[in-house]
Amino acid sequence: MEKKPISSRSQDMPMQIKILSWFGIVFGSMYLLYSVVNIILSFLDRTQGDVGNNIIFLLYGLPVVIFSTGFMNKQKWGWFGYTVILGIIVILSTFGLNSVYGIILGLLSLAALVWILTPSVRKVYFSS
Repeated sequence: MEKKPISSRSQDMPMQIKILSWFGIVFGSMYLLYSVVNIILSFLDRTQGDVGNNIIFLLYGLPVVIFSTGFMNKQKWGWFGYTVILGIIVILSTFGLNSVYGIILGLLSLAALVWILTPSVRKVYFSS
């Protein structure tokens, strides 16, 4: 089987998958950047008490980036992982409805979860 060049593979990708993939990559990267910067700043300020919270943010962002990258490359494990991660984010943000950030995060993740479960996106990963 002949492999297509990367440029033609990216053009074959439906717009929904591009948008959902980049949403996950940007969302996860924000968590990674936030946690790494705060870990470095907490060591520079000699206030290591918040390092635990920042490591949790790091552990949130890393799977989101990994699974959304797999989702972008049309891997089934990427679809499963990204769906599970979005579901977990929706559930956790439902419990954190005391802040505007939690509400916005929950609504965006819920919209992405609903969109990832639509038949037009699922048929790309499960062609049966």
